[in-house]
Amino acid sequence: MDDHSWMYRDSPQGLRRMDYCNGVQGFINFATSIPRNFTGGDIRCPCRKCENKKYLHQDVVMMHLLHKGFMENYQCWYAHGEVFVSESERRMEETVVGSTSSASNVHEAANDNTNPYRNMVMDAMRMNQGNGSQCPIVEEEPNVDAARFFDLLKDSDEPLWDGCTNHSKLSAVAQVFTIKSDHGLSEAGYDKIIEWARSILPEGNRLKENFYAAKSMMKPLGLGYQKIDMCPNFCMLYYLENAEMTECMTCEHSRYKPRTGRGKTLVAYKKLRYFPITPRLQRLFMSPRTAAHMTWHQAHHAVDGVMVHPSDGEA
Repeated sequence: MDDHSWMYRDSPQGLRRMDYCNGVQGFINFATSIPRNFTGGDIRCPCRKCENKKYLHQDVVMMHLLHKGFMENYQCWYAHGEVFVSESERRMEETVVGSTSSASNVHEAANDNTNPYRNMVMDAMRMNQGNGSQCPIVEEEPNVDAARFFDLLKDSDEPLWDGCTNHSKLSAVAQVFTIKSDHGLSEAGYDKIIEWARSILPEGNRLKENFYAAKSMMKPLGLGYQKIDMCPNFCMLYYLENAEMTECMTCEHSRYKPRTGRGKTLVAYKKLRYFPITPRLQRLFMSPRTAAHMTWHQAHHAVDGVMVHPSDGEA
């Protein structure tokens, strides 16, 4: 991510400084250089009023930014294709191509897939919006799910603390989640580790404070499941033609626990969490990194006369 500190500097009343005007022009040049930013010929407006929720003509966007300023905490232009680049990567890039002082000379990393966590969010976004070819958010006013994905995009680019070059807000939570899963860590154990980690991290760090907060943050990335009531003795499922039954047809055990008070909702003794296969296969084909593996059996080229995999055979 380039240095956009010019975006939030104070300016004289009624007159923006020249560096801010040049910076706004640089932003417009950057945003209009990426085709996927356009919807009906317009781009998202990141001013304080629109907050990336409206698509407007680039000239109108410029006027909004000059008069109203940028929305809060938009140093990384994540809704316009910019990705977070660590300080070490930025210094390496400047060594190769030479540093520039103009705000219009933004880095080309915005068109690269250099952030795997951003890619993860984009794959999930395409899956949920049903669009695999372009940026899926096309409504002028984003719905709740779209807003959550934009928050995740921001988290994938936002450093864990100011000056951190190793982890973003999203990557830290994702990796701790992986450790919890791999080692069977309890929620209480997770919370204790996070409490200790936050105590040794710099002040103002953005690590989620507990498992509940981290789970809420990661929820949009997950694949849903269906809850189905079942007999506590594993005799049957209350599903399809049996969905309205209140006791097991085999052992006659009650489906619901006794009510403990007036107006209480019915609570089943046991629930099955069913993970439908179709959306999971769709997710595998939606990501370009996993789609190649899913189509390998048909796409790979066998060596003539040599069978190294069952898919090489005629059967």
